[in-house]
Amino acid sequence: MSNNEIVKVKHLNKEYVADGKPFLVLKDIDLTINEGEFVTIVGHSGCGKSTLLKIICGLVDYSDGTVERNGEKVKGPSPNCGMVFQDHRLLPWLKIKDNVGFGIKDLPKDQRDKLVREHLELVELKGFENSYPSQLSGGMSQRAAIARGLASDPKILLLDEPFGALDALTRIQMQREILRIQKEKGTTMIMVTHDIDEAIFLGERIIVMSARPGEIKDIITTDKFSRRNRGSADFAAYKRKIYNFFFEDSAELLEEAEFVI
Repeated sequence: MSNNEIVKVKHLNKEYVADGKPFLVLKDIDLTINEGEFVTIVGHSGCGKSTLLKIICGLVDYSDGTVERNGEKVKGPSPNCGMVFQDHRLLPWLKIKDNVGFGIKDLPKDQRDKLVREHLELVELKGFENSYPSQLSGGMSQRAAIARGLASDPKILLLDEPFGALDALTRIQMQREILRIQKEKGTTMIMVTHDIDEAIFLGERIIVMSARPGEIKDIITTDKFSRRNRGSADFAAYKRKIYNFFFEDSAELLEEAEFVI
């Protein structure tokens, strides 16, 4: 494993059992993520995208193959690998500062309070330390969830459709925010999304997965400048290439302004 390869997945297979019968969710996944990368994953519902994130995180085991983080075999969750879900999963009885500090509560109080302050400022929630989750908007709650995920200073942050429940304008704002945070922190980020525009805008590389069993159909490397311009010809070309994997009439679908899978 080279110095900059922070995640390495080799010949990964994952089976589940339903009604006494095994079925394959992920098939022969080979994937390497470099330190500091922002990688996005797209594919139909049920193709194993979220399962892949949970395996990398250590929350789900796998049938065979190897999964490594930082050159070591994944054997379970680690503070060096955080995860943010579509629902923010903030504890409603705790204030925002206590939610953000929940994963670092074993640290000395002064150190924990300092990290909480820094990360609330990072996600622009300074002044909401003593608020409860019910008092925040959906976008603000996701900011708090991201702050919690980053508070332990993980080398890897996994994001499972984190903006899926947000309105369109808030979602675009959060996309910009997560890029700013990733640039400031240098954290390796891997995001699952159903929104192709989002996958292009955020992803230095886009992992395109097939329907179940989930296999990697292609890995598209994007250009930093063209992918940030949603109206550019290059952005449209990335979009067309991804659509071609899923739809025979992809050219017609590209004419529909609001279409996502």
